[in-house]
Parts: sequence; structure tokens; C-alpha cells
Amino acid sequence: MKVILKDINESEIKDAKFITGFRTIGEVGYLAVRHIIMKRKMRRVGFVITKFLRDVTFLDDYGVATPFELFYDDEFHVLVLLNHLLPFQKEWSQFSHGMIRWLKRHQIEEAILVGGLDKRYKDVQENVRWLKTSKSGIELNYPLLNKQLIMVGPLALFTVYAEIEDVPATVILPYADRERLDPAAAASAVEAINSITGFKIGVEELYEDAKKIEQELQRQLELIQKEMSRGGVDRHYM
Repeated sequence: MKVILKDINESEIKDAKFITGFRTIGEVGYLAVRHIIMKRKMRRVGFVITKFLRDVTFLDDYGVATPFELFYDDEFHVLVLLNHLLPFQKEWSQFSHGMIRWLKRHQIEEAILVGGLDKRYKDVQENVRWLKTSKSGIELNYPLLNKQLIMVGPLALFTVYAEIEDVPATVILPYADRERLDPAAAASAVEAINSITGFKIGVEELYEDAKKIEQELQRQLELIQKEMSRGGVDRHYM
């Protein structure tokens, strides 16, 4: 994998906080990260390229979207990776390790990773659980993730490599509906991130427009998945 920066010097990234999430349970990681980027009006400063880069693009509010994009908040010194798609599974390990090593090289202060927990197994009143790597000094007023509860996927790999590479990382895990998009769970993640970064991002829109957001992103996701499953002359080349 390769990181391409534009309109920003590498020195500006040093000691920044980093945020990312993936389109997994409830789409929480994607919904929360995109909401943060849009509400903070962050500027796009880079792209991540993989060997088997997904051949999908579309027009977003800020212009032509690419699969993996970096945004930067000058005021709060925060770097954000927006993953419109999951990498191919065979690239999960390389993608995660490559990004963690890149963050370490730029001396990122803290990596904030956003995922989701299946709400069918919710056993506490709070809407969020969390965990952190051994080098993180963050403390949150949420219950920790249950011991021996297994994390899987790219978020788990980011966490594993952060621990191995001594990168401070905090993982935010709201309880979410695994059968559909869950903007309310994303709102809980944003509130937790506010407490770490100093953001004051409102989440009313995520709560109030939950159904609209769910329908729009579900339609987009279905179109992307349908297109990715096609092959040969049946694909739409635009």
C-alpha cells in the first residue's frame, strides 16, 4: 500500500490524532467518520492506494470520491481516514499494518478506531464499550470490552498492529444493529470521539435523520455491492 499526500506537508501531521472506521456492523465506523469529516468541513489531503484497489468511484459532497481518502482538521490537528469500501480481504493485513507503520513514522499521538458491537448481546445500560492498546493513556467513562470477546476484521488488525508497533490506540465500539445501517450507534461513537478530541460535533442530525440516512446509504451500498459482484461485459463502465 502507498499513502499519497496532497496540499499538506508531512511535518504538519506529526503528533496529530488519527480517526478511522470501516463499513462493518451497522456501518457505524463509516457513518461516524463521514459525519465528523462533513461537520468539521475537513479538507482532503491524501489518498491510500493498494495493489488491488477497488475499481469504484462516485461523486460525493466534496467531489470525486476514491476508496480510501485522508482528511485533515487544521484547528484540532486531527487526521481522518475515510474508507468508502472495505479493502479486498486478502489485503486486510497489509493495509492495516501499512497504515499503522505509516502512523508510527509520523508519530501520531493517538489512533481512534471506530467499530460496532452486535446489540443483541448488550449487557450494560451504556451504549458504548471500548478498549485501548498498552501505549494509550486515554481514559473514557464507558465500560471496557468484555474479556475474551473476539474482534475480527480490519478493525481488529488495526488494533493488533497498533499493539505490536507500540502505537497508542483507542477503540470505540457502540452497540449497533447488525442487520441494517445504525446512525444512532454512529451518533454514540461521535459523542465518544468528541470527548477525546475536543470536537463539539452535534449528532442531532444522525438521530433525527436516521431513517433518511439509512435509506440513502443502504441504496448506495447495494449499488456498489451489485456492481462489484458483476464481471466482464455486464459491468457498467462510466
